[in-house]
Amino acid sequence: MNSNDELIIANKKIALHFIEKAKLVAEIEAATFKLAFQNREKEERAAELTIANIELAFQNGEKERRAAELIVANQELTFQNREKEERAAELLVANIELAFQNKEKAKKAGELIIANKELAFQNQEKEERAAELLVANIELSFQNKEKEKRAGELLIANKELAFQNQEKEERAAELVIANNELLIQNVEKESRAAELIIVNKELEYLNKELEAFSYSVSHDLRSPIRAISGFTKILEEDYADKFDLEGVKTLQSIIHNSNRMGVLIDDLLSFSKLGRKEMIVSKIDMTALVKSIREELFQHPENRIEFNVKVLPPSKGDESLIRQVWVNLISNAVKFSRNRPKTIIDIGAYEENKFAVYFVKDNGAGFEMTYYDKLFGVFQRLHSQREFEGTGIGLAIVQKIIQRHNGVVWAESKLNDGACFYFSLPIITD
Repeated sequence: MNSNDELIIANKKIALHFIEKAKLVAEIEAATFKLAFQNREKEERAAELTIANIELAFQNGEKERRAAELIVANQELTFQNREKEERAAELLVANIELAFQNKEKAKKAGELIIANKELAFQNQEKEERAAELLVANIELSFQNKEKEKRAGELLIANKELAFQNQEKEERAAELVIANNELLIQNVEKESRAAELIIVNKELEYLNKELEAFSYSVSHDLRSPIRAISGFTKILEEDYADKFDLEGVKTLQSIIHNSNRMGVLIDDLLSFSKLGRKEMIVSKIDMTALVKSIREELFQHPENRIEFNVKVLPPSKGDESLIRQVWVNLISNAVKFSRNRPKTIIDIGAYEENKFAVYFVKDNGAGFEMTYYDKLFGVFQRLHSQREFEGTGIGLAIVQKIIQRHNGVVWAESKLNDGACFYFSLPIITD
């Protein structure tokens, strides 16, 4: 049962009480008419009671007005309280009229006093109930505010959760797209890998054919070149006195070029043999190897060469092939620096990405990096034959040897400011 139901029941009790009072008033009026002639001596007492009743009625009116103010908060009870006040006013009028008419109603007045006490008690209970309702309304208001505050917090939390869910969905969509792209890339990589395998096989076949062709050509060209050189020497030795100065120069030019052609054929033959030569892999003491090359080839004081050789880390490979790499690179450094007042050759190494990187640096003629793509080609030269002799195959041999050792060779240079050649070999792991 809620508070409104209790108020309705209380109002019904008050209405019933008023009805009983009305009946009681009717009885009092009848008794008054009977006692009017008998109780004239009690007029003074009745007057006093009347004044007391007026004062009590006034107090009851004040209490009822206070009760009416509290009941205003409840719209459903407002109308009923107004009815009660009107009825109470009617009762006051009836009491006043009765006071003048029934001056001897002492006994009945006592009953009215009791009734007024009961009414006062009921009014007090009403006031207490109204106070309880006021406290209950305050508590309910506080609870509603707490609920609204909690609802606001839940709303914010729900918005944050919705935003996080949206971000998760967007991230999931991005991951799906990324996975799809990765899948496509993997398919493309597999396809590309298959194509590379085919191309590598074709390239391997072509390289073998090229090596065979180079070997055949170089071998077949040896005999006619030797014949040309031999017959030219015979002419120079046996018939030199029959040639004029121009003829002698021509014979010498033929001999020089035939010798150069022989060197080219020898280099080409060496280059073609690299692909077929079986590698004998062993641990190589690089510092000792470079020292032996320097002692064998570059000990002449007239060379004016300054070597700065640092400690070189060891590596694994075919020592004879790696020796050829060092000989070619150091020889080139010395050759292209010979026009300097003093030749300075720096040889060193460093480690990078599980590879030992070795380098040979000179202070020679250098070259333009614009022509770098021709540097390691067969018979490719960046300087004229008059400036620096050579066949143009030495660096191609270096590149092929390093590639067979799973390494890389490259260079950096600036024209007239020297050059630095690098090659890498896998680091020895125990």
